[in-house]
Amino acid sequence: MSFRHLVRIKSTDLEGHMPVPMGLSRITGVNTRLAQAIAKILNIPASERIGFLTDAKIKEIETVISDPVAAGIPAWLVNRRKDRQTGDNIHITEAQLILQTKQDIERYIRIRSRRGIRHQFKLKVRGQKTRTHGKRGTTVGVSKRRR
Repeated sequence: MSFRHLVRIKSTDLEGHMPVPMGLSRITGVNTRLAQAIAKILNIPASERIGFLTDAKIKEIETVISDPVAAGIPAWLVNRRKDRQTGDNIHITEAQLILQTKQDIERYIRIRSRRGIRHQFKLKVRGQKTRTHGKRGTTVGVSKRRR
């Protein structure tokens, strides 16, 4: 078994010294929970290094990342449940995830939803307070009171 210092999975270069779940979580769209679930389903020990994986195992990992629900991973772990176009539970990664998120925000703005309006004005969207944090632009100082 030879060790590879750089392994490419789903168009992401991963360092070979990392454990499998930690390395998989470096892929955009794959969080630590999904990475651990993928390792468990494929019977890969959590301590195994990515550099020691065979080409066949890497292909298996890529197919599971592409369609985790078909591989037996629960639907609540995927990042697009009941997709608007297809209605299926799908999992998207890399550039497709970034593009899809951008399109979702544009749709919110176009239909003038509360989330869209807050995105449009670059405010917090998820209910956070805005009195002190998240301010933009130049600061306005407080003038000293004259006596």
